[in-house]
Amino acid sequence: MKFLIFAGGNGTRLWPVSRKDNPKQFQTFFSNKSLFQLTIERLSRRFSFEDFFIVTPPEYVSIIKSQVPEIIKENILIESETRDTLACVGFAAFIIDSLFKDEEIAILWSDHLIKYEKVFLDAFSLASKYSKEKNKIVQIDVNPTNINVNLGYIQIGDQIESIDGFSIYEFIKQTEKPDYKTARKFIESFDYLWHTGYSVYPPSKLVDLYRRYVPKIAEKMDNIVKLYSLGEDFSQLYSSIDKISIDYAILEKVDNSDIVVIPADLGWSDVGNWESLKQVLEDSIDENVSHGENILIDTKNSLVFSNNDKKIITTIGIEDLVIVDTPDALLVCSLSDSYRVKDLISEIKKNKKDQLL
Repeated sequence: MKFLIFAGGNGTRLWPVSRKDNPKQFQTFFSNKSLFQLTIERLSRRFSFEDFFIVTPPEYVSIIKSQVPEIIKENILIESETRDTLACVGFAAFIIDSLFKDEEIAILWSDHLIKYEKVFLDAFSLASKYSKEKNKIVQIDVNPTNINVNLGYIQIGDQIESIDGFSIYEFIKQTEKPDYKTARKFIESFDYLWHTGYSVYPPSKLVDLYRRYVPKIAEKMDNIVKLYSLGEDFSQLYSSIDKISIDYAILEKVDNSDIVVIPADLGWSDVGNWESLKQVLEDSIDENVSHGENILIDTKNSLVFSNNDKKIITTIGIEDLVIVDTPDALLVCSLSDSYRVKDLISEIKKNKKDQLL
């Protein structure tokens, strides 16, 4: 099985720590290892480095090499620019398919946190075996823990079978980023999972889906692979691919019978904003999460982060706040509004302060 590990996102909702030239997947946050390093370390406990393929734009190649020197140089698949997932997943899938016709493809992302690593590895091992034997796309998804409008939701049907402690379910449909009312309805029905983006495809299956549902994009991908293999410039062709997610363009159209779902308790977070980071790091609800030499008095349910060792953050009598201090920027917002940091990014651009991004 070949792992396609995507490391090209900007992580804007974790500003001001996550920046364009050093986004969240390469940041350490509350650990001495970055999310990217943790992802590779987690996989390497069971799988081989030669099967890890990192997909990233040119500006992050040097960071990848410095953070994980063991990554094989030829296994860094370099996009000409950052686009959406239809482009980057197709780019990687077509290259891998041209090199390894008989291998399953596993897709995962470099900027997630996982608490339960053995469950994660066992789920991928089972998904690989099941995908190849049954010729099915196998998704690994998780039970939702709150109402979240920034994630995709997977509706599951009847249980098909149980293997090695995991249950395998029918796939009904996928809904990307529903509104609050719809997301609440999904949660209350108990028929929906959060879509992690983790999936395993049988050999050549992913490429076949591109040919079926986006044939013009597939034709471009064929030409991009030819240029890439020759070391020639493919940037103009790549930039002509629509900026759209693979979820909207392909996965919402796939026949239900082609997909099965494994729900797994991974202790998963996509670390989409400061609130979600706090939720995955806290030991109990209403507990503070603090990074740096901070002093918190009568402070509840807040995240306080400083990567400036020459400054401490002190608080008295606050509740439900995010405070993030970096050398050139300070963020203060309510915990529940941390998803709106993207709006703040827009305002920074309007005020021509792009150097802060």
